[in-house]
Amino acid sequence: MKGKGQLFVRALPCVFAMSTVVSMAFLASCNNHPASDEQLQQQAAQATETAKQDSKEALAQARVVANEAEQKVNDVAAGVKQGMQSNSAPAGETRIDLNNASDTDLASLPGISPAKAREIIQHRPYSFSHELVKFGMLSEKQFDAIAPRVTVR
Repeated sequence: MKGKGQLFVRALPCVFAMSTVVSMAFLASCNNHPASDEQLQQQAAQATETAKQDSKEALAQARVVANEAEQKVNDVAAGVKQGMQSNSAPAGETRIDLNNASDTDLASLPGISPAKAREIIQHRPYSFSHELVKFGMLSEKQFDAIAPRVTVR
């Protein structure tokens, strides 16, 4: 909710600008003294300039919020990547490095045939183990079966 609140607060100048334009138009139409065309044009121009400046400020603030959000997403992605590359294997086992393992080592993984092991080797190097799914070599279910036993270094 904090992000939505910040966006609302930062969008207030734009809302204010729009309300200013509407208010000026309303006042111009409700005035008991008929305003000249030139006065109406001048008032509209001033209101438009105010709205333009306020919207520029709101846009700049929105960009800041978007950049902050992007940085948070990148931080989370880096944490996920680090977690996927961690060296914690099931008890008593070491993880097999997809970038250095032999075809025999890869074929020892559940559901990996010798042909699939050769295909994995042909697509090296990997930045993260889930690329096996990304590149269509394994299904998500097949990857889940080997994920605790593989790593990328």
